Amino acid sequence: MRETEFWLSAGYSMVRIVSGFLAAVFTGTVLAVLTSVSCLANGLFRPVISIVKSTPVASFILLALVWIESPYVPAFTSFLMVLPVVWANVTNGIAKTDRNLLQMARVYRFGAAKTVRRVYVPSILPYFTAACTTGMGLAWKAGVAAEVLANTKYSIGGHIYSAKIYIETVDLFAWTVVVILLSVLLEWMMTHIMRAVSRKYSLS
Repeated sequence: MRETEFWLSAGYSMVRIVSGFLAAVFTGTVLAVLTSVSCLANGLFRPVISIVKSTPVASFILLALVWIESPYVPAFTSFLMVLPVVWANVTNGIAKTDRNLLQMARVYRFGAAKTVRRVYVPSILPYFTAACTTGMGLAWKAGVAAEVLANTKYSIGGHIYSAKIYIETVDLFAWTVVVILLSVLLEWMMTHIMRAVSRKYSLS
């Protein structure tokens, strides 16, 4: 931790993985809404997401290395791993929204925006929270695995790969501990952020 390269590697890894995670959360939520309101979108995107969900992460990483530059592979891999989780949970939350509350919203003429804010968001939020907390762990594991296979410069995975090549067992254990600690930290931060959002909507 006294070395500058440690902080550069940890920082770049976090930026790559978190950017892929955030892109997946946004895209997965948008696709969940589209597939819930449109039969055409559902028929188009559901098979694609099922394929993404079923394909091994190692296959995605190796295929991505063919078309994408090494520094972008971890973010892309994290994106693909988190996307099906967010889509499935948000879709489930939309489907399980209380129909009585929706009928009440129509009776009181809430309008689309107010119905989304007062009915859909509180219903979806528990599913969205579960998707984000689970997805962050998946993004971190998949992102570091992509860094290892891509041997990405200034990355935790790159150091793990180097430790394996040069049989530096001490470095391998040290970077593994770093991966575990940062994963726990990110999941803890995500859990607290989602709790704060849930409290805000419960009070509104």
